[in-house]
Amino acid sequence: MTKNVVKSNKNEVANMDYYEDFAVDTADLIIPKIMLMQKVSKKVEEEEAKVGEFRENVSNKLLGDKKTNLIIAPIRPIKKIYCETVKDKQNNIISYAEVPAVPGKKLAISEQTDEGLLERQEAYQLFCLPLEELDSFIAAEAKPFPYVITFKGASYYAGRQVFQAQFMYKNMRKPPFALSFEISSTQATSKMGGHTYYKMEVKKTEEIIDKDRLFLLRELFKDLETVSVKVADNDEEFF
Repeated sequence: MTKNVVKSNKNEVANMDYYEDFAVDTADLIIPKIMLMQKVSKKVEEEEAKVGEFRENVSNKLLGDKKTNLIIAPIRPIKKIYCETVKDKQNNIISYAEVPAVPGKKLAISEQTDEGLLERQEAYQLFCLPLEELDSFIAAEAKPFPYVITFKGASYYAGRQVFQAQFMYKNMRKPPFALSFEISSTQATSKMGGHTYYKMEVKKTEEIIDKDRLFLLRELFKDLETVSVKVADNDEEFF
């Protein structure tokens, strides 16, 4: 008894629409956050990550570590935000949120709420994409999904460096995505308590001149300007 095997050529497989009835609503999409792993990170405690690694908080994908710097291309201008943490009387975290800062309006660093003590920390938030992923999507002729990275605490100065560089590019009338940033995971020691932690440092900037890179980054910029997006939740404290 013989079996008839139907063979499809490569073009037929590639051109088939596998997602014809796959409806996508931007409200259903969640933008992952790039997190710098610390000793107190849940993924480190669960032995699914190591300290000093850059991980995204949806799939836990590894994006960089202590030896391999994270190289990102911004998609939008970096913006000032407040990281708001609410803690109970036992100092346990009840909630964590990142809210936009209003220019010229400085908020109190702490205030009492019905839930507990709300503590605010100034930070910078950046929509970006690792260059390695950008090149992979260019090769596949597909559109990538962006990430968000927050510069707070010991990493706040790195955010200021990105802000300063983008400010210069604004004056030069260049788009925010035309300058990439190489960010390291650097170990530091606390002056109070002597414990070690990791912080982000900008090690290098480089202008993006490749036309394919610029075109795709421009498309992502336009997407983020026209749709509302949700950033993946995170209730952990990072340095």
